[in-house]
Amino acid sequence: MKKCILGLVVLVMTLCSAHAQRLPIQVSGDFRFNEENGRATILGFTSRAEERLFAEGTINLVIPDRINDFPVTAIGDHAFNESQLASVTIPNSVTSIGRYAFSKNQLTSVTIPDSVTKIGQRAFFNTQLTKVTIGNGVTEIGNGAFGNNQLSSVIVPNNVITIGNYAFDSNQLTSLTLGNSVTTINVGAFRGNMLTSVTIPDSVTTIVDEAFTDNLITSVTVPGSATVPRSAFDDGVRITRQ
Repeated sequence: MKKCILGLVVLVMTLCSAHAQRLPIQVSGDFRFNEENGRATILGFTSRAEERLFAEGTINLVIPDRINDFPVTAIGDHAFNESQLASVTIPNSVTSIGRYAFSKNQLTSVTIPDSVTKIGQRAFFNTQLTKVTIGNGVTEIGNGAFGNNQLSSVIVPNNVITIGNYAFDSNQLTSLTLGNSVTTINVGAFRGNMLTSVTIPDSVTTIVDEAFTDNLITSVTVPGSATVPRSAFDDGVRITRQ
């Protein structure tokens, strides 16, 4: 029985992957995209656009809200990874930002519109960010999404439920505000910053290993029922339960 279930899961995943690969890649202006059910996913620049734009130096990218009359609802995986971006404007038609979508660029600030619900793994990893505004619609911040930047403050809005592994690792955070819907703060989420204090909201049920290690925190209060291993904070941090 277990073998049958496992086989069915593998078959479904294979079919879904094959379906995604069958979507034709289309071109409009400087962009590659695909379309499904009347919605477009931006996949990146065309090769000609890359050659022209890269020769000009850093790029100020404005993502269209429609392409070939389709609303742009997603930025695909790796779409603008290592693309010499100096700035990016994301329209409020976008609901998801894929893995590595904007990683390894020269961005210094970015605004995530309220329409976005999911920020993918390492979406803005190593982009030189000093400022980020996360929209109120976001519910999930993926693993390493904003890791290895230069952020000094972050406000995690109230709709965010899950903060992924190493989501804000290796920044320069001195100020952190966590929204009142966060339930899980995963491995190393805020590791390697400069926090001297943090307020953990009552909604939090789980804080995982190294979530706040390598900071300057000396004491912290956590919800009484939350699962919080000693290793979530540095040695010597006084943990008090409400």
